[in-house]
Amino acid sequence: MARALTLLGLATLVLGILAAVAMRLALPTTILAFSAMYDPASLLVIAAALIAAVLVGAGAFVRWQQAQTQRSLAAQAAALDAERRRFIQRLDHELKNPLTAIQVQLDNLQADTQAGPAIRDVRTQADRLSTLTRGLRRLADLESRPLELERVEIGELLDEMAELLQAPQRLMLDVQRVPWPIPPIQADRELLLMALRNLADNALKYSTGPVQVRARDLTGALLVEVIDTGRGILAADLPHVAEELYRGQNAHDVSGSGLGLAMVQRIVARHGGKLEIRSRPGQGTIATLQLPYEQPKTR
Repeated sequence: MARALTLLGLATLVLGILAAVAMRLALPTTILAFSAMYDPASLLVIAAALIAAVLVGAGAFVRWQQAQTQRSLAAQAAALDAERRRFIQRLDHELKNPLTAIQVQLDNLQADTQAGPAIRDVRTQADRLSTLTRGLRRLADLESRPLELERVEIGELLDEMAELLQAPQRLMLDVQRVPWPIPPIQADRELLLMALRNLADNALKYSTGPVQVRARDLTGALLVEVIDTGRGILAADLPHVAEELYRGQNAHDVSGSGLGLAMVQRIVARHGGKLEIRSRPGQGTIATLQLPYEQPKTR
């Protein structure tokens, strides 16, 4: 809108000048020279200049309003994000102590063999809550801690990921070597390892076949794909899988917190990259990370 008003103003001025020149060429000089005050060509230029000034001014005002709106929205988004992180940190703090007390009491009751099955069920749920609070705390920390950037060799990082997951028979790594090797990427090694491990762990949990992790060199970016042939994600769930605590309709029989993909999304965003999830129910899922090689030093 602002750009259109500015261009319209400039076009009005140019057309006014061209019309005045055409008028001077077409009309007798005696008519135009009668009085400068009543010179039609001069009046046309003045009118065009005034209209152009109004339009350009309106364009500048619209730009100022848009900038104010963007700053206000950015400030609101930052405030909401900070409040969400504070809530997660408070929730973690409030849940930690009662969960610890429950686990201690369960240890004391463990000797009662008759209550053994019930105690195991309660312990399972307590452990699940403990895992959830740790995940929430980690998610909040992801957004506040500064990135510790270093040169990371993606091949070495994927080897470390595979070693941690301990699934050598199912995990297949495919790192580009020709026609040239993948250059090192500037990244936070610990966070990037966490993201890749979460993606590969999800693929292993929701499939029974092999999982392929492919790394490729793009122009200015690193591409990593995690591919499985598992149950896939329902179309209705796909837009929400990276939301906090969201779990797909066909995923409730597999243990999880609903925070893994949210963490991956945060890590990728902080590195200036993007995460894409493609899936077909019953056929499998492809999770794609695209990360720029160079990171701003201030991140």
